[in-house]
Amino acid sequence: MTDEVKQRKLEHVKIALEEDVAVPQRANWNDVHFVHQSLPEVNLDAIDMSVEFLGQRLRYPIFISSLTGGHPDVTTINRNLARAAEEYGLALGVGSQRAALVNAEVEGSFAITRQQAPHAFLIANIGAPQLIAQEGHPAFTLEQIQRAISMIGANALAVHLNSLQEATQPEGDRRAVGIASSLQALTKQLPQPVIAKETGAGICREQALLFRSYGIAAIDVGGAGGSSMPALEAMRARSHGNTAAMNLGLLYQNWGIATPIAIVEASSAHVPLIATGGIRTGLDMARALALGATLVGVGLPFLKAASQSYEAVQELLERFIQELKIAMQLSGAASIAQMREVDVVLLGETREWLTVRGFENEIKGLAQRRWRRFQATQPEA
Repeated sequence: MTDEVKQRKLEHVKIALEEDVAVPQRANWNDVHFVHQSLPEVNLDAIDMSVEFLGQRLRYPIFISSLTGGHPDVTTINRNLARAAEEYGLALGVGSQRAALVNAEVEGSFAITRQQAPHAFLIANIGAPQLIAQEGHPAFTLEQIQRAISMIGANALAVHLNSLQEATQPEGDRRAVGIASSLQALTKQLPQPVIAKETGAGICREQALLFRSYGIAAIDVGGAGGSSMPALEAMRARSHGNTAAMNLGLLYQNWGIATPIAIVEASSAHVPLIATGGIRTGLDMARALALGATLVGVGLPFLKAASQSYEAVQELLERFIQELKIAMQLSGAASIAQMREVDVVLLGETREWLTVRGFENEIKGLAQRRWRRFQATQPEA
């Protein structure tokens, strides 16, 4: 099991860097439109992009998504990402720490993050399937989970919900009964906030409300639109000559709720949201924030940049920041709080989905925020 998990982590990174594992989106960011403000009254260079997340003030609402670790070859990637998180005042998540919990030799690939980012908001990471006993291994103990947190001096713990990946992974954990109650118990046992993190299939309204009732502090919606875990597993299966597993992964590569939809659905829980899944520009970030996200997470672009150099990570961040600032100015927002109050018009499949799901009032409210404020300031006739 130890060597198997370690090798799988390396294969995941290699495939993500070399193959196209993006999911074909049914409803994408182009469904989200801003109402342009001709007189924004906002100076571009004076925009405040800081945001508060789980008690800590961050300089930017950009989250370096939970990516990797668990193999010595990826230590440099995490070093570059942690340096960026420290320099820019960002939140950073590590990949699943399962490998380090079963093999102490690879702890350094995770611990490097806190060494390089002594002040950053770091998020530890374990898998929801490991909260219960699986066919090949027992459930993680509370002591093991606490070790994952202390391994990086984490400010919070993400429990990643990857049932889609496990179901399409040849060696995946298939059991799910009992995870919900174990997750609820975990939130009561840990002093650190717990984040429910989807990994590419999105969060619906009902599940978001359930997470809130369990004591979850924040939700990472992890919507469809970015890297597809079934597609990644299909590529792994192909490299091992497992045609049946490859076809299974390809069949389910388009499964899930697109990220813009997941943000609106999960907003029903009224907890901080991290929007991840197919965010590739600062304009996408702006759209996510306007829909209700607290932070916007980016994965694959950071992974690729960090595998090249620290300078490549800086260049990517500077591009994101500039693109986001322009979208904020043109929407009349001088701060992230104001960005969540700008007018947004939803069209296409995003609007169709949300209408069918009963979000008509939310759709109308997003488009008429500024109009309602304008009406409130007008003198009575």
